[in-house]
Amino acid sequence: MSDELLDILRTANREFQDFVGQVALNGVQMIESRRGARRLGKISARLRQVAELLAAGNGSSPAGGTVELIRYRDTLRALRNALETLQFSLLSEKARLEQLQGNLRAAEAWAASLRETS
Repeated sequence: MSDELLDILRTANREFQDFVGQVALNGVQMIESRRGARRLGKISARLRQVAELLAAGNGSSPAGGTVELIRYRDTLRALRNALETLQFSLLSEKARLEQLQGNLRAAEAWAASLRETS
């Protein structure tokens, strides 16, 4: 494992753990902003970067490399769980918004029919 990969793994672990913490605290509200969408983009880019460096692996392992890989694996599991929770929350929010939209359409139709009869 290269020193570059080790540094990237440490950075990824910090970023992913921070994201998991933010999802736990703020849930859907975190993603509703552009900042949240940018963070998801950064996570995606970081995942690709780690995958590319792992695929290029050069065999040498600096001290702590194995430990950092284990942390990365554990962090990925936490990230997956956070994303699944976030997905469920977003689906619930979508259903709530669709119900609200249906109610608004019904109210609009009722108002239009009331205007026609008046």
